[in-house]
Amino acid sequence: MTRATSRPQDRRRGNRIFYAVAEGEGTEYDYLGHLNQFYGSDLRFLIRWPNQRRGLSPSQVVEEAARVVEEPGIEVWGLFDHDGRPDIDEVCARARRLRVNVALSHPAFELWLLLHFRDFSPAAQDGSNNVIMERLRTAHPAFADYRDGNKRIDARRFQALREDNNIHTAVDRARRLSSHFTYQTPSNRDPSTDVYLLIESLGIVGRPR
Repeated sequence: MTRATSRPQDRRRGNRIFYAVAEGEGTEYDYLGHLNQFYGSDLRFLIRWPNQRRGLSPSQVVEEAARVVEEPGIEVWGLFDHDGRPDIDEVCARARRLRVNVALSHPAFELWLLLHFRDFSPAAQDGSNNVIMERLRTAHPAFADYRDGNKRIDARRFQALREDNNIHTAVDRARRLSSHFTYQTPSNRDPSTDVYLLIESLGIVGRPR
């Protein structure tokens, strides 16, 4: 059985433990690591993830995350993209049954990154990430060379995401996008990103009252 890679002392410090499994091997885990570094101590949380990072399908993300659901005191999340896949609704439904929280990005995680800098209209992208990638590259100099093969979130890029209260802005924009799709299935919420729900759960941005 896979176990979350938290240490006993993490719990003694009073940290809330999160276990996150991502579809990709780099970008999302980089982002989570920076959240730990910059916010975890003050907000008393710790995000853990599998020891071995590897590319997974959304269904594999859910199955991997579900392995630690029964461990006490751990909030479990799966992060994955729509990317035009036909089984997303079934995967999200299975995640709910298994008590895995889902941060789905439709069409892809880059939408969440873009929302730190710019708003995005609720116009369907039909599974394509091209427009979002183009706008992200022009949104901030740190992302000018962001493309396949160069998607890691290093310190410079994360600083750009943090500056000027950008994370709060991204949450507000993601909420507004999601409000257009209140009664839609996950596959029809195009475009949208649920990463803001994880940010709220961590306490980085408060939930609306």
